[in-house]
Parts: sequence; structure tokens; C-alpha cells
Amino acid sequence: MATGIPSPTPRTALLLALGAIPALAAAGALGGLGIALALALDAAVLLLAVADAVLAPRPGALTATRALREPLSAFAPNGVTLTVANRARRTLHVTLADAPPAEARAAGHRRTIALAPGASATLAYELVPLRRGALAFDDLHVRARGPLGLAAVQWRVPLARTVAVYPDLRGLAAAAGAERLEEGRARTRGHHEGREFSALRPYHPGDDVRGMDWKATARRGAPVVREWQPERNQTVWLLLDCGRHLSARLADGRTKLDHAVDAALALARAAALRGDRAGAILFGAEPTRVILPAAGRAGLAALAGALHLAEARVEESDFGAAFDVLEARQRRRALVLLFTDLSDPDTSAALRARAALLARRHLVALLAVADSEIADAAAARPAGAEEAFARVAAERILADRDRAAAALAAAGVHVESAPARGLVAAVVRRYLEVKRRGEL
Repeated sequence: MATGIPSPTPRTALLLALGAIPALAAAGALGGLGIALALALDAAVLLLAVADAVLAPRPGALTATRALREPLSAFAPNGVTLTVANRARRTLHVTLADAPPAEARAAGHRRTIALAPGASATLAYELVPLRRGALAFDDLHVRARGPLGLAAVQWRVPLARTVAVYPDLRGLAAAAGAERLEEGRARTRGHHEGREFSALRPYHPGDDVRGMDWKATARRGAPVVREWQPERNQTVWLLLDCGRHLSARLADGRTKLDHAVDAALALARAAALRGDRAGAILFGAEPTRVILPAAGRAGLAALAGALHLAEARVEESDFGAAFDVLEARQRRRALVLLFTDLSDPDTSAALRARAALLARRHLVALLAVADSEIADAAAARPAGAEEAFARVAAERILADRDRAAAALAAAGVHVESAPARGLVAAVVRRYLEVKRRGEL
């Protein structure tokens, strides 16, 4: 705890002014006596201020703790609670100013309160982190007034700490909704999806006759069908392009990589719930992080711990190096989901050549975050020459993306582009389709 030099309060300045103004006004009539009276009044106020500073609370008079739930969720409100207690024998009049991370929005973290002897107070405020990763809180700043309110002493309570900020966990709730929707559709279509035998059940009108188990039907004397379920213990690889392609910041203040990380984590959760293993490769100019596939909560925790540190850099991504790492670690057929963008024709051509080779062994899908601003510009009616040029440029970008997507599809790579807020649902839907159809 660091104690600062006592400082006067606005009340001291006001008393000095109120005492000096009448005395100075009378100085014309009283001469030197009026000036002496003004100086005497000021000196009295200053002496009282010094005495107040001596009697002002010291750091040991107040204790404080900060509580929050880790990890924090990026781009979402997180609750922070400050608990302060008065250890002095008299009432404390203090102004508290917490120091949240600079890369976050906070409201209500500055308060002025009065604490009776032995009393405590709980102050809550909301914090919205503006990026993932590690963010640093600083100390709690305290300003305490003396009993007369003429002087104040400032100090800091050492609460500095670093907290982890994970992807927005609200995306997982959206993913859960998409999963329930897809599973409801599957039930509507019938129970013959998947390739792994699950159970026998009585035949219902509308069931596919190809699912009939004739031996069981003969034994029971009634039609019986086989029920199938998606296979378990399969492998999903998540490849996140951390280069310039996903570094663009969208209208919501988040980068395309932020949305890709949310979708990747949501898919990893869906895979863990279905008994599959999920791994990830983070890459830019070179692979920077490899998380080997693992199942269950432990695997999901490892992925979340790695993905929350993913950071986009303005550099050219080496897709070939990322694919080499994948092929060296994955021999069996797997689902490979690549999160990137198709805005650059030259990059798309290089990607297509390598992805076509990868698609011979694995099931490859490319997921792109669509830029609604470009789509809006391509559809806008220009009001002038500048807007006309913007529309032509936007149309050209979209045309290049369409050509790249068509070429990748011809090479056996599924391409799906979704707006930022719909990316989580699109990715989970694609995974569930693969599982239901038994494409792996």
C-alpha cells in the first residue's frame, strides 16, 4: 500500500475564498488591518486543514477484495464485485476507483461511500473485455477525507492481477440451440441416420424398409427395424488462419478471427458431447500452436485454453505448412475444418492446390466469415461516382470469392460462408450433417 501526500479538498479552497473575500473588501476601509485579518483567516483554515490531514485515515483503516468469475467472457458483460471493510474506530468517507483493464469497457467502478466503524460494503460493476487473452487489473485507488473534510489522503490497495479472457461463451448457447434444431429435424426424417448400430425397435409407418431386421421380425412375429446412430470416437481438426485474412475488424468491433474462435469452440463442444476427439492448429506465416485431438472435458478445456490466446497478425498465411503438420499427425480419415477467407485470388489458388491433395484422404470443409458491408456495397444503388466505384470493387471481390469457392468445391472441398452472427450455427450444422450421413 502506498500512501500519498495529503492534499486539500474543494471545501478548503471554498473556506479560504469565503474568508478572504470579505476581509479584502474591507481592506480599503481598514487598511493594513483588513489585509492582516484576511491572512489570519486563511492561516486558521490552513492550520485546520493540516490538523485534518494528520487525523485523516491511513491505509490500514480499509481492507478490500475483488471477486470475479474466471475465465471472463470476451465481448460480453462480466460481473466484478468489490468488498471493502472499515477497520477504523470512526466513520470513513472514501472515494473508491477500481482500475479495470484498459482493453475493456467498465461502468460503475468509481464510487463515493461512507462506512461506519466495523461496517463493510459490497460494490458491483460490469466489465466488457474487448479482446481475448490475458488482461491486467491494476490496484484499487482509495481517497479518504479527514474528519473535517478539509484534507484527503490517497493510497492504493494492492489488488493487481492478470485474468484470462476466453471466447464469448454465449456462442456455446447458440450452438446448443443449433444442435437441438438439427436433431429435431433428424427425428422428423426418421431414425435411420448414422452408421453405427444402436438398437432394435418396432416398425412405424413411414420407416425405410431397408432398415428392416428380417431375422428379428421372424422371431418376434412383428415388423422390427434397426436403429442407427452416428459413429463415435472420430477425429475433428480445427485449422484457424491467424494471418491477415481474418484480421479484418467488422462493424461489431470484433475481428473475423474472434468469430472463428467462437465457432471453433462451439464445434469442439458439440464433438465432445458426441464422443469425438477435437484438435486444432493455429497458424499464420508458420504453425504457432498444435493441440492434439482429445475427447471429453479435458480435451475441450485444452482447446479453450489455446483458442483464447489466438491472435490475428498482418502476415501472409502458409496453408501448406499447416496441412503438412496435419498430415504428419493424422493418418486416419478425419473431418478438417479450415477457418479462413477467400478474398485474395492468388491465395485462393494456392489454397485450392493444397486442399485438393488433403481432400483425397480427409473430409475437408472451409468456413468463411462473410463481410456484410461488402455485400451491402455490392447491392447498393450508387448516388455518385465514388459509390459507383465502391460497388464495382465490392462486386469484383464477391465474384472472386464465388470463383474460388466453385474451384474448391470441384476439388472436393465443401465451402460455406456465413455472416458473423450466424457462423456458430453454420459450423455446428455442418458437423451434425457429417455425423448424421456417416461421411467419415
